Amino acid sequence: MRISSLQLIDFRNYERQRVDFRPRVNFLLGENGQGKTNLLEAVFLLCRGISFRASDAQSLLRKGGNRKSRIHGHFLKDSSGSTLDYSVDMTLESGRKSATINGKKVNSAGLMTHFPCVLFSPESLSAIKEGPDQRRQLIDELLISHDPRQARLLREFSKALKSRNRLLKNIAEGIGFRSSQEASLESLNKIYFLLATHLTSARLRALNDLQPCIQEAMRSILDEADADISVDYVISGESALSWSDSQVFDAIRKRHQTLALQEASAGSSLVGPHKHDIKLLLAGNDSRFYCSQGQQRALILALKIAQIVYHHRVHQTYPVLLLDDVMSELDAKKRVNLMKFLEGISAQILITATDLTWSNQFALDRNSIFGVNAGSIRSVDAGPGFGP
Repeated sequence: MRISSLQLIDFRNYERQRVDFRPRVNFLLGENGQGKTNLLEAVFLLCRGISFRASDAQSLLRKGGNRKSRIHGHFLKDSSGSTLDYSVDMTLESGRKSATINGKKVNSAGLMTHFPCVLFSPESLSAIKEGPDQRRQLIDELLISHDPRQARLLREFSKALKSRNRLLKNIAEGIGFRSSQEASLESLNKIYFLLATHLTSARLRALNDLQPCIQEAMRSILDEADADISVDYVISGESALSWSDSQVFDAIRKRHQTLALQEASAGSSLVGPHKHDIKLLLAGNDSRFYCSQGQQRALILALKIAQIVYHHRVHQTYPVLLLDDVMSELDAKKRVNLMKFLEGISAQILITATDLTWSNQFALDRNSIFGVNAGSIRSVDAGPGFGP
């Protein structure tokens, strides 16, 4: 899978811009604040239907531009000896997004299924020391790589969760007839518990399948043949990695019975996979408390690399890789090891950077360099000044 071209109209700081990418490594070079991350964000939006940045929809529109932004991408996918063409359009207007593939309307689950991508960013590298939300996001990215069709399950659970939260909020605030709201909640719970079980079990299967890849990737990043990394999935303080579907369902129902009154009082769901946590363990120790910042970043890199490797093993194709200023976040050893891995695979890579002092590990004849300045992109010749 690769993106061959991207066109932006009134998106972020871009008024009207087109860029044609090469199949391998594409360096997006420029000072901070010029629009490099905006380009990756646009590609991510086409692949996932959502942004990886914490921002409201209005901020995606160019200041002083129209009240509507448009992103257009052309993707190529090799399948059974032939190349498939996909034209993807996304329109952002009045806080709403709409997307089409080859002219047919599609939701975010449809985008995820067709266009796999993996994002490395400073935010993803800090997922261990941040809250569980970011760790759950990491595991759901792994889940989609494990089986892109699970994007639909994620969407269905999200819809059920929003509906359940709305009913609980109405009960807490005394909106409408309480008996009617409680009856609706009881009916919804039957669907909600099943979806919560399906999503949790899918996460567990993905983690168990990916464990060998994670271990292998960690040893590569650290250059340590005996590096011991493992992942655990935690439900209500208990390790659930080996649980069956019925055990997951029973745990969720039991937790609901315990917290039903608190949910009605709080006006939100306190039970379900949106409350679960993931532990990354190094030598059996929780990395949040027993690892240095460098080790934590190595763990996240291993998780991301495992995602890429596993995706290729299952689907015989690589996802598009988006690397947003991660080189400055890594020490020299981890940077070199990451570059070795990236050079050894045939994935398309888009990398943002403020300089190219580490780029000599990539073959020049397979790369493109784009200068990004104040919302303008130009192709740069890989001549003198390229590399150290």
